[in-house]
Amino acid sequence: MLEQLTIDQIAIIEHSEIPFRPGYNVLTGETGAGKSILIDALGLVLGERADASSIRHGQARATVSATFSELSSAHQQELAEDGLDDPDNPGQIHIRRTLRDGGSKAWVNDQSVTGSKLKTLAATLVNIHGQHHNQALLKNDEQRRRLDRYANHRELLTACANAYRHWQHLEKEHEAWQNARTSDEERLALLAYQLDEIEQIAPQDGEFDELAARQSLLASADQILASGGKLADQLSDGEHNLQSALRQAQREAEHLAAIHDNYRETAELLEQSAVYLSEASDSLAKQLGKIEHDPEALAETEARMSALHALARKHHIDPGQLPAHWQTLAAEHEALSQKNQSGSALEAACRAAEADYHTKAAALSTARQKAAPALARDVEQWIHQLGMEKATFAIDVQPAARPAAHGNDDITYTLCANPGQTLQPLAKVASGGELSRVSLAIEVACLDETPTPPPTIIFDEIDTGIGGEIADTVGRLLHTLGQSRQVLCITHLPQVAAYADAHYRIEKHSDNHATQTRVTALDDEARITEIARMLGSAASDTSRDHARTMLARKASVNITPRRRAV
Repeated sequence: MLEQLTIDQIAIIEHSEIPFRPGYNVLTGETGAGKSILIDALGLVLGERADASSIRHGQARATVSATFSELSSAHQQELAEDGLDDPDNPGQIHIRRTLRDGGSKAWVNDQSVTGSKLKTLAATLVNIHGQHHNQALLKNDEQRRRLDRYANHRELLTACANAYRHWQHLEKEHEAWQNARTSDEERLALLAYQLDEIEQIAPQDGEFDELAARQSLLASADQILASGGKLADQLSDGEHNLQSALRQAQREAEHLAAIHDNYRETAELLEQSAVYLSEASDSLAKQLGKIEHDPEALAETEARMSALHALARKHHIDPGQLPAHWQTLAAEHEALSQKNQSGSALEAACRAAEADYHTKAAALSTARQKAAPALARDVEQWIHQLGMEKATFAIDVQPAARPAAHGNDDITYTLCANPGQTLQPLAKVASGGELSRVSLAIEVACLDETPTPPPTIIFDEIDTGIGGEIADTVGRLLHTLGQSRQVLCITHLPQVAAYADAHYRIEKHSDNHATQTRVTALDDEARITEIARMLGSAASDTSRDHARTMLARKASVNITPRRRAV
């Protein structure tokens, strides 16, 4: 529950500390006293949009803080998971927000949080109903949410939303595949053509270098044979060859060595030279023996090289890179072929996900079809007690134009406020007062809505457009709500205020320098004075006696909500 609200330098509120109580709390005051400022300040601490214009004139900053106590185990667990818990006070949360001209900052248990995180957290703590929030009830999305809240469709909604997201994710993948399919098919056709062309030539690793060497040899055969023949003649085959001359030189050297040992080295060197010359002659003969004058072989080699050159130019690579390029293209072709084949599997997965979504949406729709009459009956029961005795309320559940994460239903609340008229959408026929009563009726009907409903609910002038006995009934209903959760209500009606467990008066004071708003908790006597004022005159004995009577009625009359069976 909201234990305390502290406001500093907001609008015309200089400083105010408001300790709220469990049950039904009511705030009253003259028009313009600052009741709306109080709600706006509470909205700030709950994550609503901050505006520097809210800062009290002449001040550099404003601060609003709120302390919530008696937190549920679910709230405590959520805080712990986010690292925002206070181990010293596990059942408590303190929220503070400051406003400056340059922006705002928020803290939860003295730890800085983002505005979005604050708003998400606050939504689990407080539920505000005012004229603005009542207007939201006119929207079909809000009507759907309240029906789902009433029937506690949380698990069905989660399952449906997960199935929808999965389906849409696959649809996006399939769409991307389809968009790429045309270009992929074009690429596959090109690859097939290129691979067929390469396969016809079938380049091999190292082939081009071998062909280049062979071509060079074949092209030079005549020149090699001519030069090689001349060299062979010089070495050994000619009339005056080196081998013969060297043998003659060896004999002379041996003769000198026999005369004197000084010439032995010369003889030995000439002997070695003869060996080298013989080996050179043999090597030349061997190599020349390999040389063939084959114009056909040369033409074939050059044709093969030309084919490899032409293919390489097409692919903007060197001829020697063709084998590796061949493998690269083949791998790409295989990958694209598999990707193309996976499209059918992806489409099948899409259809399966779509079917799963529709199954879960159908289950949710069935639950809504069952819950809608139950909620309609409960709401109709309460609006009858709220003075709309002849009104008829119904909830229309129809297939939606398109699937969504929240299911495949359009929910429309319909109302017939007067006999002889037909049911019409709430947005078309409900007045402000009727809308307030329908909203209150829904809230009462949803007392056992979820496992962890917001522990505090705020009604900002929900009694607009009503009075008399109906106002008395509203007061009793709010008192009933206060038995299961904390209720805060701003009202101008004494009948509504009289049933409160705690009463606060909002007053505006002005002097020559400034205007301030104060909030005062009222004791029993002060309550009599305030309710008498609301009846017409705080000084009137009649009004004061009437106020006492109204306050005494609180304990004697109670409305017990009828639990639903959905």
